[in-house]
Amino acid sequence: MLNTSLDWYKYFYEVAKSKSYTDASNKMFVTKQAVTDTIKKLESGLDTKLFHRSNNGVKLTKEGEELLKYIEKALDLIEVGEKLVVTKNDLDTGEITIGSLSHISAFYLMPYIEKVRKEHKGLNVKLITAPNGKELIRLLEEHKIDFAVDTTKLDNYSSQIIKEKIKDISNIFISNKPIEIKDLKELENYNFILGLSYTSTSKRLISTLKENEINIKSKTEIDITELKVNAVKRGMGIGYVLKDAVKNELKNKEVFEVKIPIELPISSLNLIYLKDQLTRVDKTFINEYLGLKTAVK
Repeated sequence: MLNTSLDWYKYFYEVAKSKSYTDASNKMFVTKQAVTDTIKKLESGLDTKLFHRSNNGVKLTKEGEELLKYIEKALDLIEVGEKLVVTKNDLDTGEITIGSLSHISAFYLMPYIEKVRKEHKGLNVKLITAPNGKELIRLLEEHKIDFAVDTTKLDNYSSQIIKEKIKDISNIFISNKPIEIKDLKELENYNFILGLSYTSTSKRLISTLKENEINIKSKTEIDITELKVNAVKRGMGIGYVLKDAVKNELKNKEVFEVKIPIELPISSLNLIYLKDQLTRVDKTFINEYLGLKTAVK
Protein backbone atom coordinates (compact mmCIF):
# COMPACT_ATOMS: atom_id res chain seq x y z
CA MET A 1 0.00 0.00 0.00
CA LEU A 2 1.21 3.53 -0.78
CA ASN A 3 2.06 6.01 1.94
CA THR A 4 -1.60 6.78 2.64
CA SER A 5 -4.09 6.31 5.46
CA LEU A 6 -7.57 4.79 5.48
CA ASP A 7 -8.83 7.92 7.20
CA TRP A 8 -7.62 9.97 4.26
CA TYR A 9 -9.86 7.97 1.96
CA LYS A 10 -12.81 8.62 4.26
CA TYR A 11 -12.12 12.36 3.92
CA PHE A 12 -11.84 11.94 0.14
CA TYR A 13 -15.17 10.08 0.05
CA GLU A 14 -17.01 12.77 2.01
CA VAL A 15 -15.59 15.60 -0.12
CA ALA A 16 -16.45 13.71 -3.32
CA LYS A 17 -20.03 13.15 -2.16
CA SER A 18 -20.52 16.64 -0.70
CA LYS A 19 -18.67 18.45 -3.51
CA SER A 20 -17.64 20.89 -0.81
CA TYR A 21 -14.83 21.00 1.75
CA THR A 22 -17.10 22.92 4.12
CA ASP A 23 -19.97 20.42 3.92
CA ALA A 24 -17.56 17.51 4.30
CA SER A 25 -15.99 19.09 7.39
CA ASN A 26 -19.44 19.58 8.93
CA LYS A 27 -20.39 15.95 8.32
CA MET A 28 -17.13 14.69 9.79
CA PHE A 29 -17.13 17.16 12.71
CA VAL A 30 -13.66 18.45 11.86
CA THR A 31 -12.34 21.80 10.67
CA LYS A 32 -12.31 22.76 7.01
CA GLN A 33 -8.54 23.15 7.29
CA ALA A 34 -8.23 19.53 8.45
CA VAL A 35 -10.13 18.39 5.36
CA THR A 36 -8.00 20.58 3.09
CA ASP A 37 -4.74 19.32 4.59
CA THR A 38 -5.85 15.68 4.40
CA ILE A 39 -6.80 15.92 0.72
CA LYS A 40 -3.45 17.55 -0.03
CA LYS A 41 -1.63 14.70 1.74
CA LEU A 42 -3.68 12.12 -0.16
CA GLU A 43 -3.00 13.77 -3.52
CA SER A 44 0.69 14.00 -2.64
CA GLY A 45 0.81 10.36 -1.56
CA LEU A 46 -0.86 9.24 -4.80
CA ASP A 47 0.96 11.86 -6.88
CA THR A 48 -2.39 12.56 -8.51
CA LYS A 49 -4.79 15.50 -8.57
CA LEU A 50 -8.20 14.31 -7.37
CA PHE A 51 -10.31 17.49 -7.40
CA HIS A 52 -10.80 20.59 -9.50
CA ARG A 53 -11.36 23.56 -7.18
CA SER A 54 -13.57 26.58 -7.94
CA ASN A 55 -15.62 29.21 -6.12
CA ASN A 56 -18.65 26.90 -6.47
CA GLY A 57 -17.01 23.97 -4.69
CA VAL A 58 -15.02 21.01 -5.96
CA LYS A 59 -15.40 18.54 -8.79
CA LEU A 60 -13.70 15.19 -9.22
CA THR A 61 -11.00 14.82 -11.85
CA LYS A 62 -11.13 11.75 -14.07
CA GLU A 63 -8.64 10.08 -11.75
CA GLY A 64 -10.77 11.08 -8.77
CA GLU A 65 -13.90 9.58 -10.37
CA GLU A 66 -12.07 6.31 -10.95
CA LEU A 67 -10.76 6.20 -7.38
CA LEU A 68 -14.21 6.94 -5.95
CA LYS A 69 -15.66 3.76 -7.51
CA TYR A 70 -13.21 1.64 -5.51
CA ILE A 71 -13.39 3.66 -2.31
CA GLU A 72 -17.21 3.35 -2.25
CA LYS A 73 -16.94 -0.44 -2.56
CA ALA A 74 -14.19 -0.63 0.06
CA LEU A 75 -16.09 1.46 2.62
CA ASP A 76 -19.23 -0.60 1.97
CA LEU A 77 -17.30 -3.80 2.71
CA ILE A 78 -15.89 -2.30 5.91
CA GLU A 79 -19.43 -1.43 7.02
CA VAL A 80 -20.56 -4.99 6.24
CA GLY A 81 -17.62 -6.39 8.19
CA GLU A 82 -18.47 -4.23 11.20
CA LYS A 83 -22.07 -5.35 11.04
CA LEU A 84 -21.04 -9.00 10.95
CA VAL A 85 -19.09 -8.80 14.21
CA VAL A 86 -20.78 -6.20 16.41
CA THR A 87 -21.91 -7.59 19.75
CA LYS A 88 -25.48 -6.29 19.44
CA ASN A 89 -25.98 -8.59 16.49
CA ASP A 90 -28.88 -10.65 17.89
CA LEU A 91 -32.67 -10.64 17.62
CA ASP A 92 -33.15 -8.57 20.78
CA THR A 93 -30.92 -5.67 19.77
CA GLY A 94 -29.90 -6.24 16.15
CA GLU A 95 -31.07 -5.13 12.73
CA ILE A 96 -32.30 -6.89 9.60
CA THR A 97 -32.66 -5.24 6.19
CA ILE A 98 -34.74 -7.30 3.77
CA GLY A 99 -35.40 -6.64 0.10
CA SER A 100 -38.42 -7.89 -1.82
CA LEU A 101 -41.18 -6.92 -4.22
CA SER A 102 -44.20 -5.29 -2.61
CA HIS A 103 -46.67 -8.12 -3.30
CA ILE A 104 -44.25 -10.78 -2.04
CA SER A 105 -43.64 -8.69 1.06
CA ALA A 106 -47.38 -8.52 1.67
CA PHE A 107 -48.34 -12.17 1.28
CA TYR A 108 -45.13 -13.86 2.46
CA LEU A 109 -42.85 -11.69 4.58
CA MET A 110 -45.22 -9.57 6.66
CA PRO A 111 -46.53 -12.40 8.89
CA TYR A 112 -42.95 -13.36 9.82
CA ILE A 113 -41.91 -9.75 10.39
CA GLU A 114 -44.97 -9.23 12.58
CA LYS A 115 -44.14 -12.34 14.61
CA VAL A 116 -40.45 -11.55 15.14
CA ARG A 117 -41.22 -7.96 16.14
CA LYS A 118 -43.75 -9.14 18.73
CA GLU A 119 -41.26 -11.60 20.21
CA HIS A 120 -38.18 -9.33 19.98
CA LYS A 121 -39.29 -5.73 20.51
CA GLY A 122 -35.73 -4.37 20.35
CA LEU A 123 -35.13 -5.72 16.85
CA ASN A 124 -34.99 -3.15 14.06
CA VAL A 125 -36.46 -4.49 10.80
CA LYS A 126 -36.12 -2.59 7.53
CA LEU A 127 -38.12 -3.76 4.52
CA ILE A 128 -37.05 -2.27 1.20
CA THR A 129 -39.24 -2.92 -1.83
CA ALA A 130 -38.02 -2.78 -5.42
CA PRO A 131 -39.86 -2.78 -8.76
CA ASN A 132 -38.12 -5.93 -10.05
CA GLY A 133 -35.60 -8.65 -9.31
CA LYS A 134 -32.79 -6.88 -11.16
CA GLU A 135 -33.05 -3.92 -8.79
CA LEU A 136 -33.03 -6.26 -5.78
CA ILE A 137 -29.76 -7.79 -7.01
CA ARG A 138 -28.27 -4.30 -7.35
CA LEU A 139 -29.30 -3.44 -3.78
CA LEU A 140 -27.79 -6.73 -2.58
CA GLU A 141 -24.48 -6.19 -4.36
CA GLU A 142 -24.27 -2.64 -3.00
CA HIS A 143 -24.97 -3.96 0.53
CA LYS A 144 -28.14 -1.90 0.85
CA ILE A 145 -30.02 -5.05 1.91
CA ASP A 146 -28.91 -8.16 3.84
CA PHE A 147 -30.88 -10.61 1.74
CA ALA A 148 -33.78 -10.70 -0.71
CA VAL A 149 -36.91 -12.80 -1.17
CA ASP A 150 -38.02 -12.98 -4.79
CA THR A 151 -38.84 -15.20 -7.77
CA THR A 152 -35.77 -14.01 -9.73
CA LYS A 153 -34.22 -16.81 -11.82
CA LEU A 154 -30.61 -15.56 -11.51
CA ASP A 155 -29.40 -16.83 -14.87
CA ASN A 156 -26.49 -14.42 -15.34
CA TYR A 157 -25.41 -13.21 -11.93
CA SER A 158 -22.19 -13.43 -9.91
CA SER A 159 -21.16 -16.72 -8.32
CA GLN A 160 -21.08 -14.81 -5.02
CA ILE A 161 -24.88 -14.64 -5.08
CA ILE A 162 -26.51 -17.65 -3.45
CA LYS A 163 -30.09 -18.73 -4.15
CA GLU A 164 -32.03 -21.07 -1.86
CA LYS A 165 -35.50 -22.24 -2.83
CA ILE A 166 -38.23 -21.43 -0.30
CA LYS A 167 -41.26 -22.89 -2.04
CA ASP A 168 -43.12 -23.17 -5.35
CA ILE A 169 -46.06 -20.87 -6.06
CA SER A 170 -48.73 -21.28 -8.72
CA ASN A 171 -49.38 -18.59 -11.31
CA ILE A 172 -52.99 -18.06 -12.36
CA PHE A 173 -55.17 -15.99 -14.64
CA ILE A 174 -57.65 -13.76 -12.82
CA SER A 175 -60.73 -11.87 -13.98
CA ASN A 176 -63.32 -9.56 -12.45
CA LYS A 177 -65.99 -12.19 -13.11
CA PRO A 178 -66.11 -16.01 -13.18
CA ILE A 179 -64.75 -17.44 -16.44
CA GLU A 180 -64.25 -21.06 -17.41
CA ILE A 181 -62.20 -21.83 -20.52
CA LYS A 182 -62.84 -25.29 -21.98
CA ASP A 183 -61.18 -24.76 -25.36
CA LEU A 184 -57.78 -23.01 -25.04
CA LYS A 185 -58.37 -21.22 -28.34
CA GLU A 186 -60.92 -19.10 -26.47
CA LEU A 187 -58.03 -17.37 -24.70
CA GLU A 188 -57.13 -15.60 -27.92
CA ASN A 189 -60.41 -13.69 -27.68
CA TYR A 190 -59.51 -11.94 -24.41
CA ASN A 191 -57.43 -8.92 -23.49
CA PHE A 192 -54.53 -9.74 -21.16
CA ILE A 193 -52.72 -7.76 -18.50
CA LEU A 194 -49.23 -9.22 -18.16
CA GLY A 195 -45.91 -8.25 -16.64
CA LEU A 196 -43.27 -6.63 -18.84
CA SER A 197 -42.51 -8.77 -21.90
CA TYR A 198 -38.80 -9.20 -21.10
CA THR A 199 -39.39 -10.77 -17.69
CA SER A 200 -38.88 -14.50 -17.23
CA THR A 201 -42.42 -14.90 -15.87
CA SER A 202 -44.01 -13.46 -19.00
CA LYS A 203 -41.65 -15.34 -21.31
CA ARG A 204 -42.44 -18.70 -19.68
CA LEU A 205 -46.18 -18.05 -19.91
CA ILE A 206 -46.01 -17.16 -23.62
CA SER A 207 -43.80 -20.20 -24.27
CA THR A 208 -46.21 -22.55 -22.46
CA LEU A 209 -49.19 -21.24 -24.43
CA LYS A 210 -47.30 -21.49 -27.73
CA GLU A 211 -46.57 -25.16 -26.96
CA ASN A 212 -50.36 -25.54 -26.94
CA GLU A 213 -50.65 -23.54 -30.19
CA ILE A 214 -52.12 -20.53 -28.40
CA ASN A 215 -50.92 -17.00 -29.14
CA ILE A 216 -51.97 -14.19 -26.85
CA LYS A 217 -50.93 -10.56 -26.95
CA SER A 218 -50.89 -8.10 -24.12
CA LYS A 219 -51.62 -4.47 -24.90
CA THR A 220 -51.31 -3.65 -21.21
CA GLU A 221 -48.02 -4.47 -19.50
CA ILE A 222 -47.68 -3.66 -15.80
CA ASP A 223 -44.71 -4.67 -13.65
CA ILE A 224 -46.39 -4.17 -10.26
CA THR A 225 -48.84 -6.86 -9.13
CA GLU A 226 -51.07 -4.51 -7.13
CA LEU A 227 -51.63 -2.39 -10.23
CA LYS A 228 -52.33 -5.47 -12.35
CA VAL A 229 -55.00 -6.55 -9.87
CA ASN A 230 -56.50 -3.06 -9.90
CA ALA A 231 -56.67 -3.13 -13.69
CA VAL A 232 -58.42 -6.51 -13.56
CA LYS A 233 -60.97 -5.18 -11.08
CA ARG A 234 -61.68 -2.35 -13.52
CA GLY A 235 -62.48 -4.88 -16.23
CA MET A 236 -59.47 -4.02 -18.38
CA GLY A 237 -58.66 -7.67 -19.05
CA ILE A 238 -57.42 -10.95 -17.64
CA GLY A 239 -54.40 -10.66 -15.36
CA TYR A 240 -51.54 -13.10 -14.77
CA VAL A 241 -50.34 -13.17 -11.15
CA LEU A 242 -48.95 -15.34 -8.36
CA LYS A 243 -51.90 -17.07 -6.72
CA ASP A 244 -50.63 -16.37 -3.20
CA ALA A 245 -50.53 -12.65 -4.01
CA VAL A 246 -54.31 -12.49 -4.52
CA LYS A 247 -55.56 -15.01 -1.96
CA ASN A 248 -57.50 -12.34 -0.06
CA GLU A 249 -59.07 -10.95 -3.23
CA LEU A 250 -60.05 -14.47 -4.29
CA LYS A 251 -61.54 -15.21 -0.88
CA ASN A 252 -63.54 -11.96 -0.93
CA LYS A 253 -64.60 -12.56 -4.55
CA GLU A 254 -63.07 -9.27 -5.68
CA VAL A 255 -61.41 -11.26 -8.47
CA PHE A 256 -61.90 -14.81 -9.75
CA GLU A 257 -59.46 -17.47 -10.89
CA VAL A 258 -59.97 -18.22 -14.57
CA LYS A 259 -60.42 -21.96 -15.00
CA ILE A 260 -58.39 -23.41 -17.87
CA PRO A 261 -57.66 -27.02 -18.96
CA ILE A 262 -53.84 -26.82 -18.62
CA GLU A 263 -51.37 -26.10 -15.83
CA LEU A 264 -49.63 -22.75 -16.00
CA PRO A 265 -45.90 -22.33 -15.16
CA ILE A 266 -44.86 -22.54 -11.52
CA SER A 267 -42.66 -19.84 -9.95
CA SER A 268 -40.06 -20.57 -7.28
CA LEU A 269 -39.87 -18.19 -4.35
CA ASN A 270 -36.21 -17.89 -3.38
CA LEU A 271 -33.99 -16.59 -0.62
CA ILE A 272 -31.13 -14.65 -2.25
CA TYR A 273 -28.00 -13.48 -0.44
CA LEU A 274 -24.28 -12.85 -0.85
CA LYS A 275 -21.88 -15.63 0.09
CA ASP A 276 -20.46 -15.31 3.63
CA GLN A 277 -22.18 -11.97 4.28
CA LEU A 278 -25.23 -12.87 6.34
CA THR A 279 -25.09 -11.66 9.94
CA ARG A 280 -25.92 -13.82 12.93
CA VAL A 281 -29.26 -12.05 13.30
CA ASP A 282 -30.02 -12.64 9.58
CA LYS A 283 -29.30 -16.34 9.97
CA THR A 284 -31.39 -16.65 13.12
CA PHE A 285 -34.38 -14.94 11.47
CA ILE A 286 -34.06 -17.07 8.33
CA ASN A 287 -33.70 -20.32 10.26
CA GLU A 288 -36.19 -19.76 13.07
CA TYR A 289 -38.86 -17.68 11.35
CA LEU A 290 -38.66 -18.44 7.64
CA GLY A 291 -37.98 -22.07 8.54
CA LEU A 292 -35.06 -22.56 6.15
CA LYS A 293 -32.99 -24.88 8.32
CA THR A 294 -30.63 -25.94 5.54
CA ALA A 295 -30.34 -22.63 3.75
CA VAL A 296 -27.80 -20.88 5.97
CA LYS A 297 -25.66 -22.25 8.76
